[in-house]
Amino acid sequence: MTNSFSVLLSRLAVLGLLLTIALGCSKSENTVADPKTITDQILEDKQFSLLKAAMNYSGAGDALKGANLTFFAPNDSAFYRSGITSEAAITAMAKDQVKNILLYHTLYAPVSLSAIPSGVNAVQTASQSIAYLNNMGGGMVYINNAKIIQPDIKAANGIIHIIDHVLSPSTGSLLTTIQNTDNLTFLSAALKRIASSNPSLITSLNNTAATNPLTVFAPNDNAFMVSGYRTISAIETASPQTLSSLLSYHMVSGLSLRSNLKTGSVTTLLANNKINITVTNDVVTIKGNKNTLAATIRTADIIANNGVIHIIDQVLQP
Repeated sequence: MTNSFSVLLSRLAVLGLLLTIALGCSKSENTVADPKTITDQILEDKQFSLLKAAMNYSGAGDALKGANLTFFAPNDSAFYRSGITSEAAITAMAKDQVKNILLYHTLYAPVSLSAIPSGVNAVQTASQSIAYLNNMGGGMVYINNAKIIQPDIKAANGIIHIIDHVLSPSTGSLLTTIQNTDNLTFLSAALKRIASSNPSLITSLNNTAATNPLTVFAPNDNAFMVSGYRTISAIETASPQTLSSLLSYHMVSGLSLRSNLKTGSVTTLLANNKINITVTNDVVTIKGNKNTLAATIRTADIIANNGVIHIIDQVLQP
């Protein structure tokens, strides 16, 4: 009897051990999850339905599983503000274009909000283009025209910052960007006209590095026509010297994003000449010395690798 009891106890002990191991494994599996990558977090968060669609469509999700990344994540509201309101609008673009846009939101290093230096800082994105981080102090940080509205979300492979606009990738130098932007054909023709008379200005505009950036207040085509240059041929036959002075008056040394612009006077590249900027709520106007009325920025923050372009509705007169 004692032997039978001993055998039973032994069997129960073994069974108990097996149950303990099984329960321990089950508990571990249910409570300890693998850390989520940036891709995992985006795919599981309902506020990123359009971003999720863009990732799935373009195949960019794998790239966002790499190590040591920062991802600036536009939520659905950011897509709406940027004019992308449906998955159909995303799939209407080429897959490579969508992937390039998402890689432009990515840095190959984990960067927390506190690590971003004050002022404007050029950074190279995973798409090999330049973006500008603008730390204005007090926790207010922008990347290009997008404000970081929720910073420092930790992921297994880096950091997510939620932003309020979708970023548009830079497409090269200021000169290249002007040449490739709709409604700047007159400005492009004017720059071509002054190429031989002011090569140093063209060189500065065509710089592909982020060093010595410029801010360009770019008159749209209608602005040139209203100012007297009614046709492209009028630009092509105008005095190169006159055009050179006029265009220099529309450019400022340094990079001034829309978020940096403040009311006051700013020195232009035309020697001893300033423009006057007025910021009222969301409207920014610029007035030249001889303008009766101020010009208004119609499109802000077109990013180039060596600066930024703000499209305005009048030609500024020095």
